[in-house]
Formats: sequence, C-alpha cells, structure tokens
Amino acid sequence: MGRGSSNPIDVVDPSWEFSQLRIGQILVLPPYQHKGFGRYLLEVFNDVAISENVYDLTVEEPLNYFQHVRTCVDVLRLHKHTPRLMPDTRVIEDVRKSLKINKKQFLQCWEVFLYLGLDHVDSYMDDFVGIISNRMKEDLIRKDSGTGGKQVIEVPSNYEPEMSFVMFRSQAGEAASTVQIDENQPNQEEQLQQLVDERVKEIKSIAEKVSVQLSIIAEAS
Repeated sequence: MGRGSSNPIDVVDPSWEFSQLRIGQILVLPPYQHKGFGRYLLEVFNDVAISENVYDLTVEEPLNYFQHVRTCVDVLRLHKHTPRLMPDTRVIEDVRKSLKINKKQFLQCWEVFLYLGLDHVDSYMDDFVGIISNRMKEDLIRKDSGTGGKQVIEVPSNYEPEMSFVMFRSQAGEAASTVQIDENQPNQEEQLQQLVDERVKEIKSIAEKVSVQLSIIAEAS
C-alpha cells in the first residue's frame, strides 16, 4: 500500500499535499478464503482513505476476483449516493471526496446501477449491452492510440433520453483500459463480443449479490 507510488509512504506525512492511497493486491491464504476477510480488509482500507482524507483509493491492476469484491463493496457504499441513470460531474466529484472512489471505479459501479435500474425486457437489455460494448470499444481505441481524455459514445436508446450517450474519461492511478484483445488473431470482433458477454455476466453477478444485501439492509431498518 502506498501513496501514488510503489513506495510505502506514510499516509499522514504532512509534506504531501496530494495523496493517493494505492493497493497492490489483497492476498488471503487458502484456509481463510471465502470467509469475508478480503472484503473486511478492503473496508479497512476504505476507512483509512476516508479518515486520512486522501485524494482517492486506487488498485494497481486488480485481479478479477478482487475487482469483483471491490465493486460489490463500492456499489453498496454508493447506493444511497448515486442516481440510477446518468451521473453528473458533481455527483462523481462528491463521491470521490466523501468515499474516495476514483472515477474509473465509479463508472464500473455505475454500470451495475444501470443494470439494477432496468426493467429486464429485451429492448432495454439490448440498449444496456450496447452501452457496455461501446465503452469497451472506446477502451480498446484509447489503448491502441495511447491517448486518454474524455470520450463520448452515442448509444441509441428506447429507455431514457439520458441514456442516449455515455461519457468516459481514463484516469491516472489505474490501468486506463481493461480490454485485452489478441491482435494476432483474425476474429477480433468475436473476441470483443466475448469480452462484452463476460462483462455483462459479471455485472449481473454483482447486481444479484448487491440486491440480496440491499434487501437485508432494508429488512433490518
């Protein structure tokens, strides 16, 4: 864990005006896996980031399962703060300040919120898959060109006018692109479609777990 670098710098060092708490990975040994310890450690890091008022919390190229747990945790943290449809810049910045969730991670969570807010009819799901597909294509284009910045994706939608476009911006601190395609293979469109299918499956899995937890919270309140 470090501050904006791989060096273990004290998060309370007063000489740092800009601080970013960064996690390498969380390793849980086999006898202790699937018992909630990884989630607990992640929640501790979140608490540290908030209590020390760092800029945000990032993870260096998180493994798939780590990212799954992280997104589940962050969606639950965000459910009282985030609109179901297109979040504006003010909301994203408020979330960074209050919860220390960076913009890239916020957008991953936002995709889950979109899914949770859908009526799961075919036309709406087609629009949703189109959003995911276009976002991943834009990730790939930025990766190939080596450029970042804001990207606006037009997405036809029969659901809500607010969902007719999506804006993404690559962020420092975490890998800007999560899309990996073998350029030596001729079937790149098929590879991309497979990645989209995997991402949608992941979103559905996270949404299912989050829905269960939200139901438990609602019953307890």
